[in-house]
Amino acid sequence: TTCPTHEWMRRTLTKWHGWSFKAGWQRSPSRPVLLAEVRDRSLRCGAVLDAVQRLLRDGPLQNAEEGAICAAALSRQRLWEEALQLLVKNEFLKETAGLNAGINACRAGFQWELALHLAAEASATWDAVTYSMLLAACSRGSSWELALEFLRNAAHVGFARLSHVSSAAASACGRASAWAAALALAARDRDEAVLAAAIDACRRAQQWEAALALFGTLKSSGHRSAAGAGAAVSALAHGSRWEEALHLFESEFQLQEAMNPGIRGFAAALQACAAGGHWQIALSFLEEIERRQLPPDKRCFDIALSAYRKAREKVSRPSL
Repeated sequence: TTCPTHEWMRRTLTKWHGWSFKAGWQRSPSRPVLLAEVRDRSLRCGAVLDAVQRLLRDGPLQNAEEGAICAAALSRQRLWEEALQLLVKNEFLKETAGLNAGINACRAGFQWELALHLAAEASATWDAVTYSMLLAACSRGSSWELALEFLRNAAHVGFARLSHVSSAAASACGRASAWAAALALAARDRDEAVLAAAIDACRRAQQWEAALALFGTLKSSGHRSAAGAGAAVSALAHGSRWEEALHLFESEFQLQEAMNPGIRGFAAALQACAAGGHWQIALSFLEEIERRQLPPDKRCFDIALSAYRKAREKVSRPSL
């Protein structure tokens, strides 16, 4: 007979620590603990594979949700082929969670055509996440016409007005330089994320006036968007309006500490510095990036170096 004390210890440890016990008191992590390890975003490639393998040794994947967790972990490490193989082997692409995980794996591998093929062949029901991921795939492939077709389909099932769906469509238009289509989406849906994506579309097309007008619309609607402000600064910098770009950056980010520009916002400001040859200001922005403990970005250092080179060219250029 089993000792009552031992039984109590088994129940307590299982309840509070997620342990499961086998014969001989051999301790092994429970399935929720194994799934938590797979979800851990701090793990590197080898550790992710080990975590997935430990979960599979514990038993077969029980549903598409578990398959999606494993596939997402593999996709984060750019192991998109392994993620797809796991989903196909377990026939999880037939379910919405599995299909979304498969599209995400294709996106991690920059396989946007394969993502569209998976969605076309799948029998699973599409949800809002499916549409936003497919629109992101269209963005990768600069296929804005297809993106608008997906958006029309999403409208029929009530997903088109969701922020992440319509903003993904605007982003796809921007990457394909179809800034007029992005403007039309912004005019229809005055959502913060859609307006920010449309501003970025104007930036890509070097339409700084349209970008500034959209940013004015964004502010007048009461929204404060770091992404929108950063895109507007970048649009001015690309349009050789570096003084206005720096003024906008100062008014939106430096006078209002609550809104963090992020690394993309600082990159836009550095572009303005490069356009004007203001390497000292560029250096102060690099120091601010370090002060805010933002992740280092090689692009920012390259742009700052470009500002220094342009300033040197001005000094060495002979006056007429």
